[in-house]
Amino acid sequence: MIRRISPLILVAAFGLLLGGCAVVDYDNVPRGNFEGEAVVVWVGPGQDSNVGDGRFLYVPVEGNELVFWRSGADGKTREIRPEAFYTDGGSVPRSVQSLRGFNAWGYGPAYVIHDWIFRARKCLNDEAIAANLITDEMRKINGMSFRESAIIMAETIRTLVDDYEIDGGHELSGPIISNVTAGPLTHAYWTAKGTCASEDLTASHRAVVEELQGRRSALRTRSPLDAAKGAELMQAGSAAYRVIGTFSFE
Repeated sequence: MIRRISPLILVAAFGLLLGGCAVVDYDNVPRGNFEGEAVVVWVGPGQDSNVGDGRFLYVPVEGNELVFWRSGADGKTREIRPEAFYTDGGSVPRSVQSLRGFNAWGYGPAYVIHDWIFRARKCLNDEAIAANLITDEMRKINGMSFRESAIIMAETIRTLVDDYEIDGGHELSGPIISNVTAGPLTHAYWTAKGTCASEDLTASHRAVVEELQGRRSALRTRSPLDAAKGAELMQAGSAAYRVIGTFSFE
């Protein structure tokens, strides 16, 4: 049964206004397709203890990387393939995470795709000073509008709800989350400059990526994602980390 909670109340709880930037018509966005695996590693607390569940590192599984396929307006199929980067999952306030569909990792693969798009956008914004950090995968989103990034959020959530029959996904959490990502605070991140280099992986976290990619057995499925419970503490060089989960679409 879906809890009858006003979407406006939830948006207010998020502390965001939906107006002012873009509106996503969730009911009419097309679905796409996920392939591969999304590996998430907890590497420390987040900057804001009131939202999300901490700071995470996405580690691509070599040869089976997470890919989201979507159809463009021209009818061509395009891929979004994240590289190793930092993500905070869904920046959902803890006060509403207990509601169905609003857990910080309830739509984990969708959040990875969305956060990667923003990572790429920030580096493209800094091309004049950080061209050496811009990869071919990042350049694939060059020319993407802010509104399109929010539409992709809706497409990825719709795909997960369709494939996994998530209760209330189409009626409540999908539309709300999609429109929150189209709001003015998110737009400020989209236009931010001077952050590409500061958000690049540290040497110790690059060592984590290399170790996990060379140790496939460590990337075993763990669910639900929870930084506080059931995750083995590991070490790679000077970096402590926890393998939290592997989302597999195989």
